[in-house]
Order: sequence, then structure tokens, then C-alpha cells
Amino acid sequence: MKKTTSTLFSAIQLATHLNVRIGNTSIGEAIARSHGLLFEHFFEPLLGRDVYIKLLNDISLVTSDLALQTELEQAWDSEVNEYDDETKSVLKEAQYACLYIELARTAEASNEHVRAWAFNNHASLMVGEIIEKSAAIQKHAESKKRSQQNSKNGKARIKNFLPVQEEAIRLLEELKPEGGWPSYSSAAIALEEDLAEFILKTRPLGLTSSNIRELLEKTWLPKDKLVNPAWKKNKHADAQ
Repeated sequence: MKKTTSTLFSAIQLATHLNVRIGNTSIGEAIARSHGLLFEHFFEPLLGRDVYIKLLNDISLVTSDLALQTELEQAWDSEVNEYDDETKSVLKEAQYACLYIELARTAEASNEHVRAWAFNNHASLMVGEIIEKSAAIQKHAESKKRSQQNSKNGKARIKNFLPVQEEAIRLLEELKPEGGWPSYSSAAIALEEDLAEFILKTRPLGLTSSNIRELLEKTWLPKDKLVNPAWKKNKHADAQ
């Protein structure tokens, strides 16, 4: 007999609970949530805690004085920093979002409840957009980091392969048949045993004795900037 899974709460009870929780959210809790989301998704991963704290300190000095608020906004507009253009653009949005959140706090302290909710709601819309843009910036940065690491790894492999390539160049000259090498395949077969032995002795990272023949035939002889010139010098006149 198939068992039925009973839920602890009905759908109506869950909806009721959610409605009560949302409906009973205080402006203080809403403000804290807005700040928490900004810090967690933008400031902490991209700029750091110190930038966030300084911003809040600057804002705390102007929320009760419109003239000072205007001066701060003008300072943001002329601010010079080391961030890339995309991050600068999102930082500007985050600065204003923090300002509106703190204006909500100031309004609530003056018992202007409707005004407080209006400021925080506006900031909340900005926070949602900032989170999306911040995620895109972080994704791009991670992709760039991986690309740089791959490039670094590629350069390391090239450096590791150099002694083997130099040995291949020497063998192309030393083992060259009369009239020159007739094909990539013939050269790769002739060099394979000696190069495999060389690899087993030197153990270069990223290279094994089992794939040296294919590497020679498919890549080094026809395309490598070091090995290909040696191939051209020692190949048969009719060889490609």
C-alpha cells in the first residue's frame, strides 16, 4: 500500500504564517535587511567592510541637513577611485541606496512612518538591481581570473616542454634520412623511442612518453614555432 506523506502545515496555514510574518515586519527590521543585503552581496565581496563603514559614517552626518546631504552627493559625483567603470557605476547606486535607507531611519526616528517606509521601499528596489549587477561583476572577475590562470598554466607547460622540444630538434638533425624526412608521420615514428626515453628521464610536468608521437605528428612538427623550423630545414624537398 502506497504511503501518503502528511505535511505539518496546510497550504492555508503556510500562507497565513507568511502573510503575518511579512505584515508584522517593522521598519527597523526592513532597514536592517536592506543594509544586510547591500553589505553581503556588494560591499563585502567587491569593496570590503571599511568602504561600507566609511560610507555609513559619512551618511550619518548629513541625514538631518539637506545642504550637507547635497555636498555629500556632489562629493560622490566627483569621487576618484581605483575601481573599474562597471564597479564605479554600481557603487554610485549603492551610495544612494544607503543614503535612502538612512533617511528612512531618520524619518522613523521623527515618527514619520509613511515617509520612512517610502524611503526604504525605494532603496529596496535599488538593492535588488545592485545585487544583480554585483553578481555579474563577480562572475566576470572570476572568469577573468580563470583565464589568467589558464594563461599562466599554459606558459608553465611551454617552459616545461622546452627541453623535450630541443631534444626533438637535435634528433631531427641527427636521425635525418638521406634526402630528408618524407613526412610528419615518418619523423614522429623515428623520434618516438628516443624522446620517450628522454621524457622518462627528465619527467617534465604535463608531458608523457605515451603521447609524444601524436604530439610530434599533429602539433610540434607542423605548427610549433621551435620544432617546425627544424622540420622544414631537414624535410625532403617534396614533403609538405
